[in-house]
Parts: sequence; C-alpha cells; structure tokens
Amino acid sequence: MKINLNLILDAKASLGEGPHWDHETKQLYFVDIEGKAVHVFHTVSHAHELHRFEKRVSSVIPATDDSLIVTLDDGIYRYYPHSGELEAIAHIEADMPDNRFNDAKCDPAGRLWAGTMSIGHAKDQGSLYRLERCSEPVRVVTGVGCSNGLAWDESKGCMYYIDTLKLGVDRFRYHSGTAEISGRETVIEWPPAEGYPDGMTIDNEGMLWIAHWGGGKVSRFDPDTGKRLAEIEVPALYVTSCVFGGERLDELYITTARVVLSEDEHALYPHAGGVFMAKPGVRGTPSRRFVL
Repeated sequence: MKINLNLILDAKASLGEGPHWDHETKQLYFVDIEGKAVHVFHTVSHAHELHRFEKRVSSVIPATDDSLIVTLDDGIYRYYPHSGELEAIAHIEADMPDNRFNDAKCDPAGRLWAGTMSIGHAKDQGSLYRLERCSEPVRVVTGVGCSNGLAWDESKGCMYYIDTLKLGVDRFRYHSGTAEISGRETVIEWPPAEGYPDGMTIDNEGMLWIAHWGGGKVSRFDPDTGKRLAEIEVPALYVTSCVFGGERLDELYITTARVVLSEDEHALYPHAGGVFMAKPGVRGTPSRRFVL
C-alpha cells in the first residue's frame, strides 16, 4: 500500500532533526543542528517560530514548566523562549572538544536520555547519558560512534537504541522505576545499501519507524523479527527522524536535511530540509516532556 506524503513546512533546514510533538500546545518542535536554531511549528495555525543559538543545537524537549531543554555542542541547557534566557544544567565531555551532543529524548517517566558523537566520526568516542530532574547526568552507555534514535516499549520492559555507525538497532531491558538498562542485544540488522539508521519512533503496536540517512525513506520494522513491514519514500535523500503527532497520534512527522547535498542533488530534492507528514494507518505513542 502506498502511503501519501505531504510537505507541511518548507523549512530549508541545513540539518533538520529531533522532532518532538507536544500534545498540550499542538506544536511540533524540531532543530536545525547546523543552522543553530530551534523551530516551533503550530500545526493548527501554521505559525512558525525560530529561536537561534550561538552553538549547534541538537535536540529540543519541552519541560513540565514550559521551558525547553536543549542540548548544545557542549552540554545540556534550559532555555526560556519568552525571555531568551539560557541556563546551563550540565557541561559534558569538556575534555573531548571533537565531540558534540546529538539526539535526545525523554523516556515515559520524563527522564532525559541524550547522546554524543565524534565530529570526526570516530567509532567509539561518544556516550549516552541519562538526566533526571536536573541532577548530575549519568553516563549509561560508552564506546558509541554516533548516538541517535531512542524509543521505549513499557509493555515489554525494553528500550531501543541506535548507534548509527554500528548499522543496527539494539534493545536493552529497561526498568521504568529505576531507569536501569541491561542485556544489550542487536534486534535489527540494517540493510547496508539503504543509507544509515538515524532517528526513530515507536507506534502503539510496538513497531519501530526508522529514518534512512542517505536512503530517502522511513521504514517500519518489527523488532521481534527484524523484518521490515512498510516504508515511506521521502523526496529528500537525507531523512533524519520522525515522530507521531496530531490529535489522534496518527500523523507521522518526518524531518530531513540538505547540508550535504551536491548541486545536482539540490535540483533533485528542492524541498530537502523540510518537514513532511504522512498518515501511515497506525497510531503512535506520545512524546514525553522533561519532568522537573
């Protein structure tokens, strides 16, 4: 079955990433990492806000007090959009200037999980951190190449995680009360001819939707079998992430990038860097705010 796709915001983001749907405000948040900006798109009024930073910003997640938790190159910050005030929560990996933060997401309990990567693409220089209520971050996974997609399935007591450079999706046992993870195993082997696994989300049937960086699509996988169940072709070569939103959580919002396109590829993908939306026929799971 062909799934129709619509361009909802021609953002022209250099590196659009990290979409987060906020059900309370009906707003879609996402970042332009290389453009050093947070985008806020109101899906009802189509109002579009930009918040610019002096450093690269790799993720944005609303907090329970309506401030925003953002990861910049060097740490985790709290941002107040009405005043523009930026407050440091934690500086990370100050001794590793070749590293920067990448993807981040909150688990069902509202804890922040945020990972780092090497700008020089070293395969083991990054880490994954967990932050709870603005305490000190805890390093929970080391030896990471490019920390990327995260998803949780509470019904199965597991967390899914993508290290892009490992070309697969891993599953951990996850304890929702303590946030402890264990028993890492690879559950999806990535098709090497279809780009790299990037951001992901999970639907209410426990299936994973994963963006293909360099592959021009989003695919739905069954993590129990590793089999692909569906795919959505996107008119952008570098697809970065996706999230379910809308009143019924039946709309899949997809972010893309244009930063590495050649001149010919710009002509082929004029809306690269935009945000697309599809209705894939299943409902998703809600994005979580950071609990203060």
